[in-house]
Amino acid sequence: MTKTIVKTPTRQDFLALVPQLVGFLPEQSLVLVAFRGNRTCGALRFNLPADPAGPQELRRIAGTLLGTLCRIPGVDALVPVVYTDAVIGENTVTAADLPQGTFLAAIRHRAEQAGFLVRDALCVAGDGWASYLEADEPAPRRRNGSARHPLTEIATSSVNGRIPGDARRDLAKLHTGADLPKVDLATRERCARRLARYQRLGPDMGPIPELIEMVGDMLDPVGTAETVLGANPAELSIDEIAALLFLVQGPATRDQMMLQFAFGEDAGRRAHALNRHYAQRQRETGLSMDDVVAADAATGREFVESTPTTGDLMLGDSPRRPDPERIDRGIRLLKLLVAMAPRPTRPAPLCMIAWLSWALGQGSVAGVYLDTALDIDAGYGMARLLEQMIGSGHLPEWAFVVPDDATQP
Repeated sequence: MTKTIVKTPTRQDFLALVPQLVGFLPEQSLVLVAFRGNRTCGALRFNLPADPAGPQELRRIAGTLLGTLCRIPGVDALVPVVYTDAVIGENTVTAADLPQGTFLAAIRHRAEQAGFLVRDALCVAGDGWASYLEADEPAPRRRNGSARHPLTEIATSSVNGRIPGDARRDLAKLHTGADLPKVDLATRERCARRLARYQRLGPDMGPIPELIEMVGDMLDPVGTAETVLGANPAELSIDEIAALLFLVQGPATRDQMMLQFAFGEDAGRRAHALNRHYAQRQRETGLSMDDVVAADAATGREFVESTPTTGDLMLGDSPRRPDPERIDRGIRLLKLLVAMAPRPTRPAPLCMIAWLSWALGQGSVAGVYLDTALDIDAGYGMARLLEQMIGSGHLPEWAFVVPDDATQP
Protein backbone atom coordinates (compact mmCIF):
# COMPACT_ATOMS: atom_id res chain seq x y z
CA MET A 1 0.00 0.00 0.00
CA THR A 2 1.43 3.38 -1.04
CA LYS A 3 1.28 6.06 1.59
CA THR A 4 0.09 9.48 0.41
CA ILE A 5 1.25 12.52 2.35
CA VAL A 6 -0.50 15.84 1.74
CA LYS A 7 0.53 18.78 3.90
CA THR A 8 -2.18 21.16 5.13
CA PRO A 9 -0.48 24.27 6.54
CA THR A 10 -3.70 26.24 7.01
CA ARG A 11 -7.15 25.49 8.38
CA GLN A 12 -8.78 25.92 4.99
CA ASP A 13 -6.26 23.49 3.50
CA PHE A 14 -7.18 20.93 6.15
CA LEU A 15 -10.90 21.44 5.45
CA ALA A 16 -10.23 20.88 1.74
CA LEU A 17 -8.71 17.49 2.62
CA VAL A 18 -11.37 16.17 5.02
CA PRO A 19 -13.89 15.09 2.32
CA GLN A 20 -11.12 13.06 0.70
CA LEU A 21 -10.57 11.29 4.02
CA VAL A 22 -14.22 10.25 4.38
CA GLY A 23 -14.86 9.65 0.67
CA PHE A 24 -17.80 12.00 0.15
CA LEU A 25 -18.99 15.55 0.86
CA PRO A 26 -20.33 15.44 4.44
CA GLU A 27 -23.67 17.02 5.28
CA GLN A 28 -25.25 17.50 8.71
CA SER A 29 -22.33 15.57 10.14
CA LEU A 30 -19.58 15.49 12.72
CA VAL A 31 -16.29 14.12 11.41
CA LEU A 32 -13.64 13.17 13.94
CA VAL A 33 -10.28 13.21 12.19
CA ALA A 34 -7.85 11.07 14.18
CA PHE A 35 -4.10 11.65 14.34
CA ARG A 36 -1.22 9.39 15.20
CA GLY A 37 1.60 11.83 15.78
CA ASN A 38 1.48 14.47 13.05
CA ARG A 39 -0.39 12.36 10.50
CA THR A 40 -4.03 11.47 10.10
CA CYS A 41 -4.85 7.81 10.63
CA GLY A 42 -8.62 7.76 10.28
CA ALA A 43 -11.80 9.76 9.97
CA LEU A 44 -15.10 8.78 11.63
CA ARG A 45 -18.37 10.38 10.50
CA PHE A 46 -21.44 10.67 12.72
CA ASN A 47 -24.84 12.29 12.37
CA LEU A 48 -25.26 15.55 14.24
CA PRO A 49 -27.42 15.28 17.38
CA ALA A 50 -31.13 15.73 16.86
CA ASP A 51 -32.62 19.05 17.94
CA PRO A 52 -33.30 19.75 20.69
CA ALA A 53 -30.68 17.82 22.65
CA GLY A 54 -29.89 19.10 26.12
CA PRO A 55 -26.40 19.48 27.65
CA GLN A 56 -26.61 16.13 29.47
CA GLU A 57 -27.58 14.27 26.30
CA LEU A 58 -24.82 16.03 24.36
CA ARG A 59 -22.26 14.98 26.98
CA ARG A 60 -23.48 11.38 26.73
CA ILE A 61 -23.22 11.42 22.94
CA ALA A 62 -19.76 12.97 23.11
CA GLY A 63 -18.60 10.26 25.50
CA THR A 64 -19.88 7.52 23.18
CA LEU A 65 -18.18 9.00 20.13
CA LEU A 66 -14.87 9.48 21.91
CA GLY A 67 -15.12 5.88 23.15
CA THR A 68 -15.18 4.75 19.52
CA LEU A 69 -12.14 6.87 18.74
CA CYS A 70 -10.27 5.31 21.67
CA ARG A 71 -10.39 1.95 19.92
CA ILE A 72 -8.01 3.14 17.17
CA PRO A 73 -4.48 2.13 18.27
CA GLY A 74 -1.98 4.90 18.75
CA VAL A 75 -4.37 7.83 18.36
CA ASP A 76 -3.18 10.77 20.41
CA ALA A 77 -4.91 13.76 18.83
CA LEU A 78 -7.98 14.73 16.86
CA VAL A 79 -9.73 17.52 15.00
CA PRO A 80 -13.55 17.51 15.17
CA VAL A 81 -15.23 19.08 12.13
CA VAL A 82 -18.92 20.02 12.04
CA TYR A 83 -20.75 20.16 8.70
CA THR A 84 -24.09 21.93 8.90
CA ASP A 85 -26.61 23.90 6.83
CA ALA A 86 -26.92 26.42 9.68
CA VAL A 87 -25.31 29.80 9.21
CA ILE A 88 -22.59 31.47 11.23
CA GLY A 89 -23.63 35.06 10.58
CA GLU A 90 -21.61 38.23 10.41
CA ASN A 91 -21.78 38.99 14.13
CA THR A 92 -20.80 35.59 15.55
CA VAL A 93 -17.66 36.12 17.62
CA THR A 94 -17.56 33.34 20.24
CA ALA A 95 -17.30 29.54 20.02
CA ALA A 96 -20.55 29.13 21.95
CA ASP A 97 -22.38 31.17 19.29
CA LEU A 98 -21.15 29.00 16.41
CA PRO A 99 -23.45 26.24 15.09
CA GLN A 100 -23.32 23.19 17.39
CA GLY A 101 -21.23 25.22 19.85
CA THR A 102 -22.53 23.38 22.92
CA PHE A 103 -21.98 20.00 21.29
CA LEU A 104 -18.42 20.86 20.25
CA ALA A 105 -17.66 22.08 23.77
CA ALA A 106 -18.74 18.64 25.03
CA ILE A 107 -16.60 16.90 22.40
CA ARG A 108 -13.56 18.97 23.31
CA HIS A 109 -14.08 18.39 27.02
CA ARG A 110 -14.46 14.61 26.64
CA ALA A 111 -11.45 14.45 24.32
CA GLU A 112 -9.24 16.25 26.79
CA GLN A 113 -10.50 14.01 29.60
CA ALA A 114 -9.50 10.98 27.50
CA GLY A 115 -5.99 12.39 27.04
CA PHE A 116 -6.35 13.46 23.40
CA LEU A 117 -4.82 16.66 22.09
CA VAL A 118 -7.50 18.69 20.31
CA ARG A 119 -5.45 20.21 17.49
CA ASP A 120 -8.35 22.30 16.27
CA ALA A 121 -12.16 22.25 16.10
CA LEU A 122 -13.78 23.45 12.89
CA CYS A 123 -17.19 24.20 11.44
CA VAL A 124 -18.23 24.27 7.78
CA ALA A 125 -21.60 26.03 7.67
CA GLY A 126 -23.98 27.29 5.02
CA ASP A 127 -22.40 30.73 4.82
CA GLY A 128 -18.77 30.14 5.71
CA TRP A 129 -16.34 28.24 7.89
CA ALA A 130 -14.93 28.91 11.34
CA SER A 131 -12.65 27.56 14.05
CA TYR A 132 -14.09 27.09 17.52
CA LEU A 133 -10.57 27.51 18.91
CA GLU A 134 -10.01 30.73 16.99
CA ALA A 135 -13.39 32.02 18.15
CA ASP A 136 -12.21 31.59 21.73
CA GLU A 137 -9.32 33.97 21.07
CA PRO A 138 -9.62 37.72 21.70
CA ALA A 139 -11.08 39.46 18.63
CA PRO A 140 -7.98 41.61 17.91
CA ARG A 141 -5.95 38.40 17.30
CA ARG A 142 -8.20 37.46 14.37
CA ARG A 143 -8.02 38.75 10.86
CA ASN A 144 -11.41 40.40 11.37
CA GLY A 145 -13.92 40.76 14.16
CA SER A 146 -16.15 37.90 13.02
CA ALA A 147 -15.33 34.23 13.44
CA ARG A 148 -16.60 33.53 9.92
CA HIS A 149 -14.36 32.93 6.89
CA PRO A 150 -15.52 32.55 3.27
CA LEU A 151 -16.14 29.08 1.85
CA THR A 152 -14.20 30.09 -1.24
CA GLU A 153 -11.02 29.69 0.82
CA ILE A 154 -11.71 25.94 1.00
CA ALA A 155 -12.70 25.67 -2.67
CA THR A 156 -9.55 27.48 -3.84
CA SER A 157 -7.11 25.73 -1.49
CA SER A 158 -3.98 24.45 -3.21
CA VAL A 159 -4.61 21.09 -1.52
CA ASN A 160 -7.27 20.39 -4.14
CA GLY A 161 -4.58 20.22 -6.80
CA ARG A 162 -1.87 18.51 -4.75
CA ILE A 163 -3.59 15.18 -4.14
CA PRO A 164 -2.07 12.60 -6.52
CA GLY A 165 -4.46 11.31 -9.14
CA ASP A 166 -4.22 7.70 -7.97
CA ALA A 167 -5.15 8.79 -4.43
CA ARG A 168 -7.88 11.28 -5.33
CA ARG A 169 -11.50 10.25 -4.84
CA ASP A 170 -14.33 11.54 -7.01
CA LEU A 171 -16.47 13.21 -4.39
CA ALA A 172 -20.21 13.58 -4.27
CA LYS A 173 -22.79 14.14 -1.60
CA LEU A 174 -23.76 11.02 0.29
CA HIS A 175 -26.98 10.26 -1.60
CA THR A 176 -25.47 11.23 -4.94
CA GLY A 177 -22.61 8.83 -4.33
CA ALA A 178 -25.15 6.05 -3.94
CA ASP A 179 -26.65 6.68 -7.38
CA LEU A 180 -26.91 3.73 -9.75
CA PRO A 181 -25.73 3.52 -13.36
CA LYS A 182 -28.32 4.28 -16.02
CA VAL A 183 -29.80 1.24 -17.77
CA ASP A 184 -32.45 1.55 -20.49
CA LEU A 185 -35.85 -0.11 -20.12
CA ALA A 186 -35.32 -2.61 -22.95
CA THR A 187 -32.13 -3.94 -21.31
CA ARG A 188 -33.85 -4.27 -17.93
CA GLU A 189 -36.73 -6.16 -19.53
CA ARG A 190 -34.34 -8.58 -21.26
CA CYS A 191 -32.60 -9.21 -17.92
CA ALA A 192 -35.96 -9.81 -16.22
CA ARG A 193 -36.95 -12.39 -18.85
CA ARG A 194 -33.64 -14.24 -18.49
CA LEU A 195 -33.91 -14.13 -14.71
CA ALA A 196 -37.41 -15.60 -14.90
CA ARG A 197 -36.00 -18.65 -16.71
CA TYR A 198 -33.62 -19.28 -13.81
CA GLN A 199 -36.35 -18.70 -11.25
CA ARG A 200 -38.45 -21.45 -12.81
CA LEU A 201 -35.65 -23.88 -11.82
CA GLY A 202 -36.13 -23.09 -8.15
CA PRO A 203 -38.87 -20.54 -7.52
CA ASP A 204 -38.65 -20.99 -3.75
CA MET A 205 -34.87 -20.54 -3.84
CA GLY A 206 -34.29 -23.92 -2.27
CA PRO A 207 -30.88 -25.33 -1.30
CA ILE A 208 -28.30 -23.89 -3.68
CA PRO A 209 -26.30 -27.18 -3.96
CA GLU A 210 -29.35 -28.83 -5.51
CA LEU A 211 -29.71 -26.02 -8.01
CA ILE A 212 -26.04 -26.31 -8.93
CA GLU A 213 -26.50 -30.02 -9.59
CA MET A 214 -29.41 -29.14 -11.90
CA VAL A 215 -27.78 -26.44 -13.98
CA GLY A 216 -24.10 -27.41 -13.84
CA ASP A 217 -20.95 -25.45 -13.29
CA MET A 218 -22.34 -22.35 -14.98
CA LEU A 219 -23.87 -21.37 -11.64
CA ASP A 220 -21.08 -22.48 -9.35
CA PRO A 221 -21.28 -19.55 -6.92
CA VAL A 222 -17.58 -19.44 -6.03
CA GLY A 223 -16.36 -19.60 -9.63
CA THR A 224 -19.07 -17.22 -10.78
CA ALA A 225 -18.21 -14.66 -8.11
CA GLU A 226 -14.50 -14.74 -8.95
CA THR A 227 -15.11 -14.53 -12.69
CA VAL A 228 -17.47 -11.56 -12.57
CA LEU A 229 -15.30 -9.72 -10.05
CA GLY A 230 -12.41 -9.84 -12.51
CA ALA A 231 -14.52 -8.63 -15.43
CA ASN A 232 -15.50 -5.18 -16.57
CA PRO A 233 -19.15 -4.90 -15.42
CA ALA A 234 -20.08 -3.06 -18.61
CA GLU A 235 -18.91 -6.06 -20.66
CA LEU A 236 -20.98 -8.69 -18.83
CA SER A 237 -23.75 -10.26 -20.86
CA ILE A 238 -27.41 -10.26 -19.93
CA ASP A 239 -27.12 -13.99 -19.18
CA GLU A 240 -24.22 -13.40 -16.78
CA ILE A 241 -26.04 -10.60 -14.98
CA ALA A 242 -29.23 -12.66 -14.68
CA ALA A 243 -27.34 -15.73 -13.40
CA LEU A 244 -25.57 -13.63 -10.76
CA LEU A 245 -28.80 -11.93 -9.75
CA PHE A 246 -30.48 -15.34 -9.43
CA LEU A 247 -27.72 -16.68 -7.22
CA VAL A 248 -27.70 -13.77 -4.77
CA GLN A 249 -31.42 -14.21 -4.07
CA GLY A 250 -30.48 -17.20 -1.92
CA PRO A 251 -29.34 -15.90 1.50
CA ALA A 252 -26.52 -18.44 1.84
CA THR A 253 -25.06 -17.70 -1.58
CA ARG A 254 -25.62 -13.95 -1.18
CA ASP A 255 -23.52 -13.95 1.99
CA GLN A 256 -20.87 -16.24 0.49
CA MET A 257 -20.37 -13.97 -2.54
CA MET A 258 -20.34 -10.88 -0.36
CA LEU A 259 -17.59 -12.28 1.85
CA GLN A 260 -15.71 -13.52 -1.20
CA PHE A 261 -15.76 -10.05 -2.76
CA ALA A 262 -14.25 -8.67 0.46
CA PHE A 263 -11.81 -11.34 1.59
CA GLY A 264 -10.94 -13.43 -1.46
CA GLU A 265 -11.72 -16.77 -3.03
CA ASP A 266 -10.61 -18.79 0.00
CA ALA A 267 -13.27 -17.10 2.15
CA GLY A 268 -15.84 -17.83 -0.54
CA ARG A 269 -14.91 -21.51 -0.67
CA ARG A 270 -15.14 -21.85 3.11
CA ALA A 271 -18.55 -20.19 3.14
CA HIS A 272 -19.72 -22.36 0.25
CA ALA A 273 -18.56 -25.53 2.03
CA LEU A 274 -20.53 -24.44 5.09
CA ASN A 275 -23.60 -23.83 2.93
CA ARG A 276 -23.34 -27.28 1.35
CA HIS A 277 -22.89 -28.91 4.76
CA TYR A 278 -26.06 -27.44 6.18
CA ALA A 279 -28.03 -27.98 2.98
CA GLN A 280 -27.10 -31.67 3.16
CA ARG A 281 -28.12 -31.79 6.81
CA GLN A 282 -31.48 -30.24 5.89
CA ARG A 283 -32.05 -32.95 3.29
CA GLU A 284 -31.10 -35.65 5.80
CA THR A 285 -33.28 -34.37 8.64
CA GLY A 286 -36.10 -32.42 6.97
CA LEU A 287 -35.49 -29.65 9.51
CA SER A 288 -35.24 -25.92 8.86
CA MET A 289 -31.80 -24.32 8.72
CA ASP A 290 -32.22 -22.83 12.20
CA ASP A 291 -33.31 -26.18 13.62
CA VAL A 292 -30.39 -27.97 11.95
CA VAL A 293 -27.86 -25.54 13.42
CA ALA A 294 -29.43 -25.88 16.87
CA ALA A 295 -29.55 -29.68 16.65
CA ASP A 296 -25.92 -29.91 15.50
CA ALA A 297 -24.83 -27.62 18.32
CA ALA A 298 -26.65 -29.80 20.86
CA THR A 299 -25.01 -32.98 19.58
CA GLY A 300 -21.56 -31.53 18.91
CA ARG A 301 -21.88 -31.96 15.15
CA GLU A 302 -21.17 -28.35 14.20
CA PHE A 303 -19.29 -27.72 10.99
CA VAL A 304 -15.68 -27.02 11.97
CA GLU A 305 -14.34 -23.87 10.33
CA SER A 306 -10.93 -22.28 10.36
CA THR A 307 -10.46 -19.06 12.28
CA PRO A 308 -11.84 -16.50 11.62
CA THR A 309 -15.17 -18.14 10.84
CA THR A 310 -17.62 -16.85 8.25
CA GLY A 311 -19.79 -15.64 11.12
CA ASP A 312 -16.88 -13.69 12.58
CA LEU A 313 -16.29 -12.00 9.24
CA MET A 314 -19.97 -11.19 8.75
CA LEU A 315 -20.15 -9.46 12.13
CA GLY A 316 -16.77 -7.79 11.82
CA ASP A 317 -15.44 -9.76 14.79
CA SER A 318 -12.03 -10.33 13.25
CA PRO A 319 -8.83 -8.31 12.83
CA ARG A 320 -8.43 -9.69 9.30
CA ARG A 321 -8.69 -6.72 6.96
CA PRO A 322 -10.74 -7.00 3.75
CA ASP A 323 -9.26 -6.04 0.40
CA PRO A 324 -10.46 -2.50 -0.46
CA GLU A 325 -9.70 -2.91 -4.16
CA ARG A 326 -11.82 -6.08 -4.38
CA ILE A 327 -14.60 -4.36 -2.47
CA ASP A 328 -14.56 -1.37 -4.82
CA ARG A 329 -14.87 -3.71 -7.80
CA GLY A 330 -17.62 -5.65 -6.06
CA ILE A 331 -19.61 -2.50 -5.33
CA ARG A 332 -19.36 -1.32 -8.95
CA LEU A 333 -20.58 -4.71 -10.10
CA LEU A 334 -23.45 -4.82 -7.60
CA LYS A 335 -24.57 -1.30 -8.50
CA LEU A 336 -25.01 -2.47 -12.08
CA LEU A 337 -26.82 -5.55 -10.80
CA VAL A 338 -29.29 -3.40 -8.85
CA ALA A 339 -29.82 -1.11 -11.84
CA MET A 340 -30.61 -4.12 -14.05
CA ALA A 341 -32.74 -6.02 -11.54
CA PRO A 342 -36.54 -6.12 -11.33
CA ARG A 343 -37.57 -4.14 -8.25
CA PRO A 344 -38.57 -7.16 -6.04
CA THR A 345 -35.12 -8.73 -6.48
CA ARG A 346 -33.11 -5.61 -5.56
CA PRO A 347 -32.91 -5.95 -1.72
CA ALA A 348 -30.31 -8.76 -1.90
CA PRO A 349 -27.67 -6.87 -3.92
CA LEU A 350 -28.52 -3.63 -2.08
CA CYS A 351 -27.73 -5.31 1.24
CA MET A 352 -24.51 -6.69 -0.20
CA ILE A 353 -23.44 -3.15 -1.17
CA ALA A 354 -24.45 -1.92 2.29
CA TRP A 355 -22.32 -4.54 4.06
CA LEU A 356 -19.34 -3.98 1.75
CA SER A 357 -19.56 -0.21 2.36
CA TRP A 358 -19.68 -0.83 6.11
CA ALA A 359 -16.66 -3.12 5.82
CA LEU A 360 -14.76 -0.15 4.39
CA GLY A 361 -15.84 2.00 7.33
CA GLN A 362 -18.52 3.82 5.32
CA GLY A 363 -21.50 3.21 7.57
CA SER A 364 -23.25 6.35 6.36
CA VAL A 365 -23.13 5.14 2.76
CA ALA A 366 -24.35 1.72 3.91
CA GLY A 367 -27.38 3.37 5.51
CA VAL A 368 -28.47 4.86 2.18
CA TYR A 369 -28.53 1.43 0.54
CA LEU A 370 -30.32 -0.15 3.50
CA ASP A 371 -33.02 2.51 3.38
CA THR A 372 -33.53 1.74 -0.31
CA ALA A 373 -33.77 -2.01 0.37
CA LEU A 374 -36.29 -1.48 3.17
CA ASP A 375 -38.37 0.82 0.96
CA ILE A 376 -38.74 -2.13 -1.41
CA ASP A 377 -39.26 -4.82 1.24
CA ALA A 378 -39.73 -3.60 4.81
CA GLY A 379 -39.46 -7.16 6.11
CA TYR A 380 -36.28 -8.20 4.32
CA GLY A 381 -34.31 -10.01 7.02
CA MET A 382 -30.76 -9.06 6.15
CA ALA A 383 -31.69 -5.39 5.77
CA ARG A 384 -33.24 -5.42 9.23
CA LEU A 385 -30.22 -7.11 10.78
CA LEU A 386 -27.78 -4.73 9.12
CA GLU A 387 -29.89 -1.74 10.09
CA GLN A 388 -29.72 -2.82 13.71
CA MET A 389 -25.99 -3.55 13.61
CA ILE A 390 -24.89 -0.46 11.68
CA GLY A 391 -27.45 1.82 13.30
CA SER A 392 -26.03 0.96 16.72
CA GLY A 393 -22.68 2.38 15.64
CA HIS A 394 -20.99 -1.03 15.58
CA LEU A 395 -17.74 -0.93 13.60
CA PRO A 396 -15.74 -3.94 12.37
CA GLU A 397 -12.73 -4.91 14.45
CA TRP A 398 -10.42 -4.57 11.44
CA ALA A 399 -11.24 -0.83 11.33
CA PHE A 400 -9.14 -0.42 14.47
CA VAL A 401 -6.13 -2.48 13.34
CA VAL A 402 -3.00 -0.55 12.40
CA PRO A 403 -1.86 -1.59 8.88
CA ASP A 404 1.54 -3.25 8.63
CA ASP A 405 3.00 -0.28 6.74
CA ALA A 406 1.75 2.34 9.21
CA THR A 407 4.61 4.15 10.84
CA GLN A 408 4.87 7.08 13.17
CA PRO A 409 6.21 10.26 11.55
